[in-house]
Amino acid sequence: MKSFAVSLLLVILMLGVIVWNHIYINEVIDGLQAQLEALPAPTDATCAKAARKLCEEWKSHMDIMELSVGFNIVDRVNEQAQALSACAECGDIFGYYTAHALLQDAIEDVKRYD
Repeated sequence: MKSFAVSLLLVILMLGVIVWNHIYINEVIDGLQAQLEALPAPTDATCAKAARKLCEEWKSHMDIMELSVGFNIVDRVNEQAQALSACAECGDIFGYYTAHALLQDAIEDVKRYD
């Protein structure tokens, strides 16, 4: 009977961690999508700072996201966030919009694999 109680407790704990993980990933991804949509045009003076902030926000959550999403997708988001930031800093309009679209697609992939 004790082993049943311990097993039940472990199953409940595991389900709790799964639910927490799902909520955490959705909150992070929703926040990143909101930041991405709120980015100003690359000709705006505040664009580089906002893109850098988005990149730093992603990097602060990247290690935890790798545990459940997978390295390939997390790395794609990281690469596109850095490309977006670099294009915003140097004023590359075409590269900026390309990185923006690819980052949006990569973020949607993270949400799908949650």
